[in-house]
Amino acid sequence: MSWSGMSSSGMSSSGGLGHLRELAGTEKRPFDRRVFARLLSYTWPHRRYLWVALSAALTGTCMTLAGPYLLKVAIDRGITERHANVLLWTAGVYLGTRLVAVLVSARQTLAVNRLGNGAILDLRRQFFDKLLTLGFSFFDQEPVGVLVSRGTNDISALSNLVSSGIVSICTDAVTLVGIMVVMLVINPMLALASFVTLPLLVVATFGFQRRAVRAYREVRNTIARLTADIEESLSGIRVAQAFARERENVRQFSATNRANLDANMDAAAVNNLFAPTVAVIGTMGTVIVLGFGGVLTTRGVVTIGVLVAFFNYLSRFFQPIQDLTQQYNLIQQAMAAAEKLFGVLDQPVDVRDSHEAVPVEAIAGNVRFERVSFAYKAGQPVLQDLDFELPIGCRAALVGPTGAGKTTVTSLLLRFYDPNSGAVLVDGHDLRLWTQDSYRRHLAVVLQDPVIFSGTVADNIRYGRLEATDAAVEAAAAAIGADGFIRRLPQGYATPVGERGTRLSQGQKQLLSFARALLADPRILILDEATANIDSQSEHIIQEALGRLLHGRTSLVIAHRLSTIRDADMILVLDQGRLVERGSHRELVAADGLYASLYRRQFGALEAVQPV
Repeated sequence: MSWSGMSSSGMSSSGGLGHLRELAGTEKRPFDRRVFARLLSYTWPHRRYLWVALSAALTGTCMTLAGPYLLKVAIDRGITERHANVLLWTAGVYLGTRLVAVLVSARQTLAVNRLGNGAILDLRRQFFDKLLTLGFSFFDQEPVGVLVSRGTNDISALSNLVSSGIVSICTDAVTLVGIMVVMLVINPMLALASFVTLPLLVVATFGFQRRAVRAYREVRNTIARLTADIEESLSGIRVAQAFARERENVRQFSATNRANLDANMDAAAVNNLFAPTVAVIGTMGTVIVLGFGGVLTTRGVVTIGVLVAFFNYLSRFFQPIQDLTQQYNLIQQAMAAAEKLFGVLDQPVDVRDSHEAVPVEAIAGNVRFERVSFAYKAGQPVLQDLDFELPIGCRAALVGPTGAGKTTVTSLLLRFYDPNSGAVLVDGHDLRLWTQDSYRRHLAVVLQDPVIFSGTVADNIRYGRLEATDAAVEAAAAAIGADGFIRRLPQGYATPVGERGTRLSQGQKQLLSFARALLADPRILILDEATANIDSQSEHIIQEALGRLLHGRTSLVIAHRLSTIRDADMILVLDQGRLVERGSHRELVAADGLYASLYRRQFGALEAVQPV
C-alpha cells in the first residue's frame, strides 16, 4: 500500500469503471426543488447582476410585445383610415422599441455573463476546497476520473443554467403570458380560437420531455465514464505499454466513446423531433387563425390590422413554449450534475479539527502509539492493539509482509486517519488536540513514487517551504547530491519539469523529493520505501545526506533495502496488523523470528558477500 496507490485505487481497468457506472447511475428524481434552490443560492452573492439581467429582459420583452400592436394601429388607423401622421408616429415608436430592445439585450448579455461566471467561480472554488479537505477514505473509493468529470463537465453543465438559463426561463414565461394577455385584450374570441392547439402542444411537450430526461441523463453518465477512462489510461500509461495493453485499452475506450456518441445522438434525435412537432402544431394554430379570423374579417367583426397582429403574436407564441421545454431539459442536465457535485460537497470530513484543537508552534519529536487499532472498513482490522514508542531522534524502521499495515502506521502518524481506538501521541499530546495544518508543518514525507508537480525544479524543492530563498533551495539540493544534475539541465533550477515531472528520470524525481524534505527541516521524517528507485551510487550519496538530516530528528522508515534497515536504531516488525517483534538488526536476526525469515529471503544473497 502507498499513498499514491490509495488515491487511485478505485480505478482498476475493470473494477474502477464498474464502480464508476454505479456512481453514475440514474438519478432518483427528475427534479428536486431543494437541489434547484441550493443551486440558485450561488447566484445570490451576485444578485445585482441578476436584477439587471431580469430588468433588461423584461424591458426587451415589453418592446417585443409592442411591435405587433403598433403594426395593428398602423394598418387600421394609418393605412385604412389614411392618417399619415399615425403612420409616422407608429413608425417612430416602432423604431424606438427596436433600439431599446437592442440596447437592453446587450446589457442583459453582459449581466448574464457576470452572473453565471461569478456563480460558477464560487462553486468551482468551493468544490476544489472540499476536495483538498476530504480524507483519504473518500479518495480510496472515488476514481480520480470521476472527480475530474465533476469539476469540469458537471460544472460546465451548471454554468448554462445559472447564467442565461434562469433569465431565459423568466423571460420566456413573461413573454408567453404577455402574448396571451394582449391577444385576449385585442380580441377574446379570436384568442380562444388560437389557443385550441394548446392541449395538443402540452401533450407533445410532456411526451418529449420524458424522453429528453432519459436521454440527457445518459449523456451525463457516459461523459463521466469517458473522462474516467481517459484519466485512467493516461495515469497508467507506463504499465499499459509495459504489458502491451494499448489495443485492449483502445477497444475499451472505443466502446465507452461509442456509448457517449449514441447517448448524444439520442438526445439530439429528441430535440430534432420536438422542434418540427412544435412547428406543425404552430402551423395548425396559424391555419385556424387564418380560417376563423378570415371569416370574422369578411363579416366585419375584426379588422385587418387585428388579424395581422394575431399572426405576428401567434408566430411568437410557440417560440417561448419551445424555449421553455429546452430550458427544462437544461434544468434536467443541471439537476443530474448538481446532485453529483453536491454529493461531493456534502461528504463528511473524516479527519477534522475539533473545537478544542490548538495550533502547535514546535515539537520535539517523541512518538507513541498507545494501544492503537484501526480499520478502513468495519470488521476488517488493519492494525490491532499497536503499542510502541519512538524517543526523540530515534531512527525506526517498519518491516513486515505486504499488507501488514506499515503504510497505515505512517498514515496515522501523519493524521490522514484517526485511530478507531487508542491514541497517537507526539510529545505526550494526542494528535487530535492539535490543528492538522500546524502539526503537519513539522513533518516531511518521501514516497517510493515521488510526486512532482508542474513548475520548475526550484518550485518543487520549495513546495513545503514557500518562503525559502534560492540559496536555501540550492543548499538542500547540494546536500542530497542533486545539484550536479540540476545544473546540467537547460535552465538549471528554473527548468520546467513538465506535468508530473515527465522531463525527469525516476531517480532524478526521487532526488528532488529528498531535497524537498530536507528543505522543510522537519522534526519527524517519514520515508516510505524512498530509496527503492535509486541506483546504488545515488543511494550512497543520499545515505550520507540522510545521516546529517536524521541527526536529532525522529524518523520512521518503510524500506526493504539492506542499508536502510541495518542502520536503524529500532526495527518494528508487523504481521497482520500486530507488532510481533522489535529490536535492532542484530537482535532480531539472533532471535530467528519473522524478521530473520524475511531477512534471509530478501537479503541472503547480499549477506553472503556482506557479512554482518
